[in-house]
Amino acid sequence: MSNINTVLAEKMQRLDAAKKKFAATKERLGKELTTQDQLEQVNQMAEREFKESENMQDEVEKQIRKEKDELFKESQKLFKLRAEQANLIGDISGTLSASRNL
Repeated sequence: MSNINTVLAEKMQRLDAAKKKFAATKERLGKELTTQDQLEQVNQMAEREFKESENMQDEVEKQIRKEKDELFKESQKLFKLRAEQANLIGDISGTLSASRNL
């Protein structure tokens, strides 16, 4: 009989230890789930910010291309005007030379 009581006491102790271990594991799981939720929220926020920064980058790149095109067009106009200026200076010089010879 005392043998049965000893076995029963041992099993009760193991049961109590298992219950404590289960409770600790359950608590740890709850904390991990909370942490996971927080990390997922941070991750979602980071993804939104990343998409916003990508959109901003696309807009800036688009603006840069537009400005480069505008600069190129203005450079072409300037080149044509300088060529015209050189022709006019040549015409003026020629006219001055011709008038001196008269």
